[in-house]
Amino acid sequence: MTRIYLSGPITGLPEEVYTQAFERAEQHYKSAGFEVVNPVKIGKMLLELKEDPSWEDFIIRDLEALRNCTHIAMLEGWEQSKGAKREYEEAQKLGIEILRLKFFK
Repeated sequence: MTRIYLSGPITGLPEEVYTQAFERAEQHYKSAGFEVVNPVKIGKMLLELKEDPSWEDFIIRDLEALRNCTHIAMLEGWEQSKGAKREYEEAQKLGIEILRLKFFK
């Protein structure tokens, strides 16, 4: 099965904004037949496991998840996100297919 990692801005945005955007992207790719890896859900699991995780804690988990994917979807606004740019670079390095999705707002 093809597995896609969702990448986009999270830090600094209201929770309802990024949660809705990632949920919409998840539904879009699930309906297209992908198994979807949503970093918002990864982050919520990390918050349950570790008190006051650092940004580095989040990106380490996210990059681990990305490495098990065949595709990455770059959500609108990813270019302004430190984490999404790091995920993009990792995807390029690993030869993961990069897709762009334009319905973040």
